[in-house]
Amino acid sequence: MIATNPARAGSPPPARPHVHVHATPPPVPGVAIADVFTLFQPLVSVRRHAVVGMEALSRGRLPGGAVMPPDVMFSTAAASGSALELDRLCRERAFAAFAPLVRRRPELLLFVNIDTAVLRRGVVGSGHIQRLAEASGVSPNNVVLEIVESQVDDTDALMEFAARHRKLGFLVALDDVGAGHSNLERIAALKPDVLKLDRSLVSGLPDSFHRQEVVRALVGLARRIGAMTVAEGVEHEREAALLMDLGADVMQGFLFARPSPEGAVAEGGTAMHNVARAYAALTLAQVEEEERRVATLRSAVHRLREDLHHACPGDFDKLLARYLNAESALECLYVLDGAGRQVSDTVCNPYRLSASRRFIYQPARRGTDHSLKEYFLPMRSGIAECLTAPYISRASGNLCVTLAVRFTDATGAPHVLCADAGRPDRRRRGA
Repeated sequence: MIATNPARAGSPPPARPHVHVHATPPPVPGVAIADVFTLFQPLVSVRRHAVVGMEALSRGRLPGGAVMPPDVMFSTAAASGSALELDRLCRERAFAAFAPLVRRRPELLLFVNIDTAVLRRGVVGSGHIQRLAEASGVSPNNVVLEIVESQVDDTDALMEFAARHRKLGFLVALDDVGAGHSNLERIAALKPDVLKLDRSLVSGLPDSFHRQEVVRALVGLARRIGAMTVAEGVEHEREAALLMDLGADVMQGFLFARPSPEGAVAEGGTAMHNVARAYAALTLAQVEEEERRVATLRSAVHRLREDLHHACPGDFDKLLARYLNAESALECLYVLDGAGRQVSDTVCNPYRLSASRRFIYQPARRGTDHSLKEYFLPMRSGIAECLTAPYISRASGNLCVTLAVRFTDATGAPHVLCADAGRPDRRRRGA
């Protein structure tokens, strides 16, 4: 089945001459289908300013010229027991329509949605897709077979189907990742070449911190297993720019083009240029914001270090508390000795601690060994200052960074001042 999801449909295509379908797909009760035809929606890489692929979207045409909604066409076929016949007819139309496109652009990918509900042991080895590729002159390397995991009835048949076609050179995509039926185990079993992130993760992405973190995690997973990520249903520039920031490789949606007979979209066209400009602005703003945040943190910590340099260990807690009250960006302050053992209390901003998670996240106590922490290890080699990458604080459960600086106290004993600073993520705004 080619893109059965009706939400992917664009405006009805212009009228075309009716073509008699000899392998007639299942009719809507009382009304025969005159034709099945293919529209394409492009998949774009803004970083490359290029169209990298086309998703085939099948449509049925009624004798009067009207386009049958795809959900009606496929549900009718399923109800009449003709789903496999319609699935194959849609693929035949898709390969035939894609052949002239790939002759002009040999690197172009064809994405076809496989109706996994009809996969059975007797169907898997039929060789139908392989014969279609050979007959149309489309290399298997140019074809991505999209699998919707929620429709799988026979898992063994699905695994056999994926393994067989991957061996022939076809690529495998797991579709609708992040939707209601998503199963991470299926990723491990299928070893997909492409993860298509469901539109439910994309819609409203700029205003949902949790969706952003799910997308970030899925993109990270895809990169580690060597898969390409495609974000579906992209309709707004802010969504597209943020998806790029989160690491998505390719995007698809009405922002770039609606389905059309040839999936037409001008490479480097207006939408891609606008998204590229929005992404560049977002990235620059991030860099500038990070530089300001680090400069503010470093200034506050260096001032505190100077005061600690003239103090004895018995006065550390009092000085830490005074500075924490004066610097709203600081979350926790604590001092280690030269061996990495904590010699002060962990002085925390109470407004940054979550009472509901106090049993999960608790500040380190005096005497805690920090010698293997990433902010202390560099000190062993004589480095005077270390700033960590963002991480989740074990004291508060918040995203933070730690700036550690060396100093000597009033007695000349070596110490390390550690400052945890909250890292307010711009994506939390409006979450």
